[in-house]
Amino acid sequence: RHDWDTLAIDRDLQNFSPPSPLREPFHSLFKASPQQAIRLFNELCNHAVTAWRQLHHLVHDSDGTPIPLEIQFPWGIQQFWGGDREYLWHRGMWAPNVLACGFMALEGWCLAELERGRPVDELIHQIVKGNQSVAILGTASMLALHTNRLSETVFPIVTAQRLWFADRNRSVQDKTSSFAKLWGFTNPNDLSHANAVRAANERAVRGRQLAWLAPLYLFSAEFGERTRAAILGFKDSLPFQIEEHRNIPAAREHLTKQALEYAELADPKNYRAIKPASEEGLVEVVHVSPSASAPENVAKVERATLSLQEGDLWGWASKAFENGKVDDPLKIPRGIELARKLDSASLYKSSVDEENLGMRRGAVAAMAAVVLHFREGRSAAELKWARSVLARALEAPENRGVLWTASADIPWHHAIFAVWGLVADVRNGTNDVEAVPTLLSLIAHPLEVVSLAALEQIATLWEKDAKLVWAAMHLAFTFCHIEPRPRVRPTESIHSPKRVRDAVKAAVKYYRRGKGWPDLPLPPPAWIKVEKAARPGRGFGDEFDESDVVDPGETWAPPPTEWYSQYASKVLARAPYEKILTGEAKDQLLTFVAGVLQWTNAKNSPPWVKKGRRDRDSTQHFEWTHELGGALGRISGVLPAAEVKSRFLDAIFDLEGETCWALLAPFVSSYICRYVYDAQAVPQDAVGILSLCLERLLQAPAFTRDSYRSGEFSGYDEPKLVESLMFVSVERAAMAARYVNGDWSEIGMILPLVDRFIRAGGWSGTLMRHFLTLCERSKAAYPAEMFADQILCILEDSSKPLKGWHGTFIPARIAGLVQHFADRDTPMAPGLGQKLLRTLDLLVDMGDRRSAALQLSETFREIKIA
Repeated sequence: RHDWDTLAIDRDLQNFSPPSPLREPFHSLFKASPQQAIRLFNELCNHAVTAWRQLHHLVHDSDGTPIPLEIQFPWGIQQFWGGDREYLWHRGMWAPNVLACGFMALEGWCLAELERGRPVDELIHQIVKGNQSVAILGTASMLALHTNRLSETVFPIVTAQRLWFADRNRSVQDKTSSFAKLWGFTNPNDLSHANAVRAANERAVRGRQLAWLAPLYLFSAEFGERTRAAILGFKDSLPFQIEEHRNIPAAREHLTKQALEYAELADPKNYRAIKPASEEGLVEVVHVSPSASAPENVAKVERATLSLQEGDLWGWASKAFENGKVDDPLKIPRGIELARKLDSASLYKSSVDEENLGMRRGAVAAMAAVVLHFREGRSAAELKWARSVLARALEAPENRGVLWTASADIPWHHAIFAVWGLVADVRNGTNDVEAVPTLLSLIAHPLEVVSLAALEQIATLWEKDAKLVWAAMHLAFTFCHIEPRPRVRPTESIHSPKRVRDAVKAAVKYYRRGKGWPDLPLPPPAWIKVEKAARPGRGFGDEFDESDVVDPGETWAPPPTEWYSQYASKVLARAPYEKILTGEAKDQLLTFVAGVLQWTNAKNSPPWVKKGRRDRDSTQHFEWTHELGGALGRISGVLPAAEVKSRFLDAIFDLEGETCWALLAPFVSSYICRYVYDAQAVPQDAVGILSLCLERLLQAPAFTRDSYRSGEFSGYDEPKLVESLMFVSVERAAMAARYVNGDWSEIGMILPLVDRFIRAGGWSGTLMRHFLTLCERSKAAYPAEMFADQILCILEDSSKPLKGWHGTFIPARIAGLVQHFADRDTPMAPGLGQKLLRTLDLLVDMGDRRSAALQLSETFREIKIA
């Protein structure tokens, strides 16, 4: 499968992922030298096509023998290889990443050329000639649709039946997967790339299909007869893509039926002239398909329309909950009317999803939840209807097909919206006596997405009913314990029905009659000593050998009861820490957090392993470990620094290698984002806490200049920790209070940290690049004198070589900042001018030409180094 994805050209896993029209070299090459860009792009396309054809020949389970598409252009006949899947390459789908970036950049360049007045025929000729991929015809079709061009160049594209099929599929993909094209843009530095992809997805031409140009050609004097003959000839030249498909009757029947439907476009009698009321003097020509009135097609349209209405209603309601408001209150009555139309007496009764009722159930329940949540202006009858719908939704049996799993992500599940409705009633004091037990029972729902939604919404009720929130958290952590029991089928729940009933009953009992704040359930022991002889380290991925353990005669293993860490991490993320820490349950929460931290450290760094050998990177509890680190960062912002150090940091600092960074990196990231970037007032202890974290990082082997891998930050978490402590992990956040919103006026607060960091490790190319990024973002406020001192401290230390500087733009970036500071602080103080000139002198010795030019500029010409 990997060979089909890469097609012998995709070996770069970083520079072209996720695909974007701004990726280099295509972005700049199309601007600077489009001829060379097209030549390079065509060579890559043809290389991929060759690999694609070879795979069909060499792989025994390939689809078969591909058939090329031949098109007679004015400049000659060209063959194009690929099917409907390969046609989507021009939209960045299913293509090797480097090709996806190339196609995106090519499209942007073509549209820019059209805006400059370039003839579309000339442009299509330039990009199509010499390219053997069918995907290039996708770009040509886009240009034809964008311009509605009537020409000999576009005619063979418009009358290619195979492209009609491919472009209709492309249109469907554009409508349904535009969000999927934004997957992978998780790095804040990729915001510009994500925006470029989003802008490309939203172009008006995406909603059109190549077949829609057929009437334009049919009713033209020059192309009318040829177009009609070409379309009527579709049935005699079926668009097979694989040679072996010619012998499959079902395939021939399908293509013939589609060709006959296309033939309706060639009959002028199937067109109607309509005069739009809003546009006088214009006539709109509309195609009326005779086959569309067939009963089976009418039924298909009705089902499709109903399905779209369900999806639209669910999507609108979900967006309202996400934004915390309804964009147009007048839509609520229309939504209620549609929900009543979709509803039926049997909607929530079937235990088998025979008609794909899941979305319909979710849409109706979502509308009912909207009525209860945004209840201002709603009548008593509407509120009553909403409660009855959600009551029925709560009684609906769970459809457990063969693919059902507890971790399935079903955001339209009706029980999620039942949660919203119940919580809205509790918040407004209109709930009945069974509302709270029902909410707690939803924590025990077999689907985790419902359970977590219930916990998240209940957590918003802390001011209203703190006891309910605590009961819900206690119950959720109870279900993080997976007791050993045989599971006959994968579709069975994780917990036994009896255990679920007992746990919910206990939670309801505590809520109604319990007192105080019971301790939250801690995980089972991290390890237990077993008597049975076994290999040391059994149960820990066989990572440790006999020489690693303290006592080779002892055998340690996980306990029978498991800690469901993936689910527990999501529970941890939904706890309202800041609110709890200001109330009576503060001590119980801190005790629990300290307990799970101790368990996590013991699990990731077993105490029965010798010190110095506990730095293995364990991914068994990846989500939990990182979520716990982030939660500790949230909690630490409301605690004194001394308490943070004794409760949390000392235990983290004692860990070795990756096990330490796995907790410290999310801790620092969470703390900085919440209490430095976003907080209106930064806590007094913030710099002190971050300074402790920095000192622990500086003890890493990467900062030992004599070590083999000095200056190299490896793994997943250590590089992120370096970025966070240099305050460059987030590029832009407009709603922040400082720094990442573009306002660096308070940079003096973090300068002691930055100064300590860069002086200790600026000789590392990685750290210096991050430091220069910080200076470039904050150059309006960064002190020039401090910058000069920091750079000189590093460059003048010639005792040991700089690591990772060779072949980089670091000297040029330093010179650029020197020029900026010199211009910004003109006239410069003599001392500052001498320091900056000395910096340029050292950069010249490193071979930087820009520094040599700056030395001779008017700014530095009169400055002399004493």
